[in-house]
This record gives sequence, C-alpha cells and structure tokens, in this order.
Amino acid sequence: MNNEKILKDNERMIWKIASHFYGVDKNDLYQAGVVGLFKALKKYKANGTTKFSTYAHDYIFGEMYLLAGNKDIKVSKDILRLYKKIEETRYVLAQKIAKVPSNLELAEFLGLSLDDVNMACMSANVIMSLDADEEDSRSAYECISSKVEDIDTKILVDDSFAVLNDDERNIIRSRYYEDLTQKEVAKKLNMTQVMVSRYEKKGISKMRDYLTL
Repeated sequence: MNNEKILKDNERMIWKIASHFYGVDKNDLYQAGVVGLFKALKKYKANGTTKFSTYAHDYIFGEMYLLAGNKDIKVSKDILRLYKKIEETRYVLAQKIAKVPSNLELAEFLGLSLDDVNMACMSANVIMSLDADEEDSRSAYECISSKVEDIDTKILVDDSFAVLNDDERNIIRSRYYEDLTQKEVAKKLNMTQVMVSRYEKKGISKMRDYLTL
C-alpha cells in the first residue's frame, strides 16, 4: 500500500476521531492518529473480511487516547444512548443469527455508518475501562461471580466458557488463568489494550449471566 494514499484515504476518519477528545491540541491528536494509522498498516493483513479502515480505527483511537492522558475523552449523552442501542441490538441480533454480530453487521442492520458504530462502542468502552487497574487486583471469581462460595463453583465457571466467543475465551483464560495484565494479553494476542478491555468486560458479563440463570 502507498503510504501517501493510505493517509489521504483515512485522513477524514482521523480528524473525526480527534473531535471526540478535548483538552488536547487537535493537530497533536491528528499526528498521534497518523502514528496509529501506520502502526495498523504494519500489522494489517488483507484477508477479504476486514477493511483496513475498520482495522485501523482502534489503533488511531488508542494513540490519541494515550496522548490525552487516558482520561480526557468527551462522550456525549447521544453517544452513550447510541451505544446502549447498539448493545441491545447486538444481543437481539445474536439470537437471530446464532453468533455475535460484527460492528459492520450492526451498522447495516441499524442503518448507521460503520464509523459511527465503531466510535460509539470504542468511546463507551474506554469510559467503562477507566477502573481497569482496580479490577486487575481482583480475583477471577470476584470479577465473574459475586457469590462464589460452594465447591461446585469452579465447575460452573468452567462450563460458562461455552457462552464466550474465541476472543473472549482467550482473553479470560490469559487474564485469570495465566495471570497476565491487559497489556501483556494485548501483546500476546496482537490486539490493542482497549480491545482486550472491551472483550474482557463482555466476556465476564456473559459469564455472570450464565452463572445467575
């Protein structure tokens, strides 16, 4: 891929992602976004299933997020409402198609742009992951179930892995069975730390639901 063309094709997305941050110079955010774009380019493998812009989105956001100090992100009520709608639709659609729908499938189902779905999910999940460091010190059982007291719980927890997709299962096992940090898991699975946090939280939520049925 030609670097100049890649930058030109994705410049609009970089500026759009930058618009969701405050307290940081927009030109600095743009430069951070360019770094993220080319990091994604180095890791991207065209396989016919994931567009480069979709793949690069998390890398761009991640670089800007680091620049902003891991906290200065502006999330409007509209984005949070959209995120809630997306997650509700994700659950309903998963029942219909017997798998967890991708963001692209959700965008098409809801009549939204993929960029808008990606940004809503990314923004909301970053906010929800701000307490990740605190959660890192908790045990797997504290995170997955609030009432682990009987000797059958380990069996139930192991059984609950059946409700997870491959990414969620790999991340939960790495975090709580291998005792790796989110940063270490991200490196191991070739993901961003934000992606690891997102999958981890979704996986734990699914396991909690399974355990409380």
